[in-house]
Amino acid sequence: MMGVARLIKAQLAIFCLAAGICAAQTDPRWITETYRNPALGYSVKVPPGLKGLTGDQAGPERGLRISLPSGGSISVWGEPNSAEWKTPKQGVRSTLEWEKCPSSQQVEVSAAPVGKLTGAKGVLVCRDRVLKVFLVFRSGGEPIYWLRLETASAHRLEDESTLNRLAATFNIIPWN
Repeated sequence: MMGVARLIKAQLAIFCLAAGICAAQTDPRWITETYRNPALGYSVKVPPGLKGLTGDQAGPERGLRISLPSGGSISVWGEPNSAEWKTPKQGVRSTLEWEKCPSSQQVEVSAAPVGKLTGAKGVLVCRDRVLKVFLVFRSGGEPIYWLRLETASAHRLEDESTLNRLAATFNIIPWN
């Protein structure tokens, strides 16, 4: 009986791929402790008192978004290194330079711990908003992992502190 169920699932998967009509979207769910993504091989701990939302995006689940009391947000996700950056610093610099900012603020990028790994971090202050990103590569280069804070300048210190605490909990886990 178990073999029949597997066969049906396999046939359905082949049909979905061939027809291109099945969406890989899950139901949104709230995360209050540890977020685990075995498909991309990582986990992070949601800071106490906060909740992360996941499963609300189209396509496969890549991460979560945490709304902060200040109105800012932190996003964490994994993805292929489609830009083929050689280093996390290169990825952070490119990402921050693509941001639209009317000021001529120079992008600052440096090495940074992300959990037990070494990645890169960068900050862009653009008038009254702050964008801070961390990027870390899994050994072997794929996938890469982003942690991104978007907040108002008035809340920069408290929100960066939350992002830094979250980044310290980043962990590589086995892939499924």
